[in-house]
Amino acid sequence: MDAYYSRTQPTRSLASTMPAGREHCIRCHKDFSANYPSACIVPHVFDSRCDPLRLYSGEFQWMSECCGGYGTVTEEEPGSGVFRMMELTACYRGPHTTRKDVVRLQYNGVSIIRCKHNRSGKCIRNHLTQRSRPVFDKEVVYCDGDEQDRHHDG
Repeated sequence: MDAYYSRTQPTRSLASTMPAGREHCIRCHKDFSANYPSACIVPHVFDSRCDPLRLYSGEFQWMSECCGGYGTVTEEEPGSGVFRMMELTACYRGPHTTRKDVVRLQYNGVSIIRCKHNRSGKCIRNHLTQRSRPVFDKEVVYCDGDEQDRHHDG
């Protein structure tokens, strides 16, 4: 069986909070009962604190914080909220996983972040959805320690 599809028991504290037959994806933070090759979708996340790049056309381009130039959107005017998504793909698209060894190297501290659990063992991260407008960092539940997963070049 492919490692991506194999299921393992969640940790004991998490298992007690999950309904029977459901698991928690540690990549996208969605609770799931069915898994298939494109079930897990993590959108690019854009930094609202950075200024966009002004293009020759007069439009403004935002680069994703997670993937840089591999994930960009264009805005007509800064703050207008009118975006051209062009051919924006997901930061990740594939099967859900409960296995830390599968997702360990994908953590980037921005869009793919480790689970953080409350006292009852439930993950407090919000599941981000791919949609017709960009996802900005203020929509993500960040926690202390996430920055340790940021990938720094050089």
